[in-house]
Amino acid sequence: MKERITQRLVYRLLLVLGLVACLELAFSAFRHVETGGAGQAADESRPAPTLEVSHHLEKNELHLQLKVTSFAFSVENMGKDNRFGEGHVHIYVDGKKIAKAFEETYVVKDLPSGKHDIVVELAHNNHDSYGIKQEFSVNVKP
Repeated sequence: MKERITQRLVYRLLLVLGLVACLELAFSAFRHVETGGAGQAADESRPAPTLEVSHHLEKNELHLQLKVTSFAFSVENMGKDNRFGEGHVHIYVDGKKIAKAFEETYVVKDLPSGKHDIVVELAHNNHDSYGIKQEFSVNVKP
């Protein structure tokens, strides 16, 4: 009889511990979503950053104009703690990150001839993406 009571208590204790672990996991995931996964709480008093990219080719050079709102470029804080609305831009050519930009203009030089897929995305100080990006393709003539 005593053994059966002990088994029930152990079973109930394990059940409670499992529920607590599930709740902690759920709250942890919620905090991750709330902060954009970057360890910096979203500032609801400020609008979300935006990015508009315009571009043109000059021979094998891709000239980018990066128009941002609610965002400040910050080379001095790269790799440091995140601040909402601050960071830099990652530039990808054909799926490979080729540069980081810290101002509103950037030139990708020496693109080989052919079609290239370009991605330009806003990044936090720690390089995590804001989830804000522009994608387009260019065709460099020989």
